This record gives sequence, structure tokens and C-alpha cells, in this order.
Amino acid sequence: MTFKNYFGLFGSLLVAAGGMSPMLHLPIIGNWNYWDLDITLATTVYVLAAAGLLATVSGKFGLLRISGWMILIVLIFTLGAVYFKVNDYFSFVPMKKLAAALTRVVHYRWLGWGMIFAGSIMMILAGRKKKNQKA
Repeated sequence: MTFKNYFGLFGSLLVAAGGMSPMLHLPIIGNWNYWDLDITLATTVYVLAAAGLLATVSGKFGLLRISGWMILIVLIFTLGAVYFKVNDYFSFVPMKKLAAALTRVVHYRWLGWGMIFAGSIMMILAGRKKKNQKA
């Protein structure tokens, strides 16, 4: 196995570990990981990480690059969805200042988000072709 294989393998495993890390903290409930945020998006990310893992082992670097881009797109979509959900979650409270204060109680845990982001970037870079390399 070459350096690109190990780099892509580490990126895929980093995405999987990032999905299990805390991504959001709710005061009474505790920490939420990707599975607690949304099962469908978490399943999508893990299927793409598994596809990247298989692509790395089999040497299909185009599939690895596409998996990395798709994970990055799903991650950005999830971050936007969580942001809007958190800001809209307390909209039933009639007092605006109280609703804003309750919204500030929910905290992002950036370790999980960062691990998935770094893993997807590693997958994209590992799947990249050199300029002089032929397909």
C-alpha cells in the first residue's frame, strides 16, 4: 500500500470516529453525536465513509474523491440544518429575549464536526491525481 492508500484509509476512519464524537451539547439531555442529530444523514455519511474505505483498499481513487466530496456536502447541509433547527426550536416562546436566551444554551461541540471535515478533506486529497499521471 502506498502513502495515498494510508492517507485515504486514515481519512475514512477519521470520518467514522468524528460521527461518534459529540457534535452538540444540550444542557439537560447531554451530548449528541451524528446518530442523535439525524439517523438518515448519519447513515449516509457512514455509507460514504465505508465506500471510501473500500475504494482506498481496492485502489479506486476516483470513488474515494467522490466519497470525500459527498461527505463534505452532507456535512455542510447538516451544519446548516442544525443551525436553523436550534435557532427555530424555541420559537414557541412568546417572549423574544427568553427565546434567544434559551437558544444560546445549546452549544456546538466542534471536535466531531472538525474530525469529519478533516477526514473528508483527507479523502479528497488522497483521491487526487497527479498532473503527470495518466488514468
